Amino acid sequence: MSNLSDKELLEMMADFPKHELSTKQRTDMLKRISEAGTIKPRKPFNIQRLGAMAALFILALIAPIFYFTNTAEEKNPGSGSSVITKAQEGDYFALKNEEGKPIYAGSNFGITNKVSLLAPQDWIAKDKGTVAKMMIFLWGNYDYSKSLKVDAVHVKTGVKEHLAETPLSGGIYGTDAHTVTTFKPLPFSGVWNLQFTVGDKKVGAFSIYVKEPYITIGKSTLMISAEDLYAGFYEHEFIEVEGSNLPDEIELEIFQLETAEESKFTFKKVADYTTTDGKHITEYGGGFTIKKSGKYRFTILQQSEAVEVRKPVDGK
Repeated sequence: MSNLSDKELLEMMADFPKHELSTKQRTDMLKRISEAGTIKPRKPFNIQRLGAMAALFILALIAPIFYFTNTAEEKNPGSGSSVITKAQEGDYFALKNEEGKPIYAGSNFGITNKVSLLAPQDWIAKDKGTVAKMMIFLWGNYDYSKSLKVDAVHVKTGVKEHLAETPLSGGIYGTDAHTVTTFKPLPFSGVWNLQFTVGDKKVGAFSIYVKEPYITIGKSTLMISAEDLYAGFYEHEFIEVEGSNLPDEIELEIFQLETAEESKFTFKKVADYTTTDGKHITEYGGGFTIKKSGKYRFTILQQSEAVEVRKPVDGK
């Protein structure tokens, strides 16, 4: 009855029995009619209002995440996915000497009949020695009065390095032009695209893999890339030490941090030389053994460095 209008209530009362109600019945009836007249109708369910409130709640929830994400990207612009495509795979192929016989089959690396170079055995990050003398060969029709520019782009980060700019000479070993130059050392490991340009004309590009730097202990350098150091026997290795008046023999002390086991290995002087920037370097040869992977301390001439000996991975 509480949902009936006043008009409907009067019509219903007209149908009541035609006899007088008792005092209690009249009181109950009037009370019900009074209650029916004072009850406020419910407001319809507002879906649009609920949707707006939900949208505001979601916005308040994701706004901090969006802010911090954008802030992190601004601070680390190179942290996103790479947009650099790996260049064509290079390959080893032979050149030809004056008699037409193949030469440099195991060291000439690049793209056949386009561009190549006499590559080092390993490309090592930060190492000047491996890129001190680079011989490059070109095939094709170019304006050879213009210089050859060599650039490198790191595939993962997009970092670009200008390695060299050098004049060209006539062709040798069956090529159309060649040059001898020095590359700037590449700063870190990974896949790099080498790009070759004569003037404004692109010659070609191919990718190389650069290993992690050699292991340095103070002013000494153990000539092994950090990524090649595993447990095992090392028989014919070299240590280069910068400085003058160095002894004929030095010791490599290897201390395993987990077991406190220490080993010492003697390296003997085999050569010395002076670099182009005037540094005196003495080279020592010898061998050593590492029993297991783990964390070590390497010491040479009272200078120490923490070194991690890694576990071999697939393909190593």
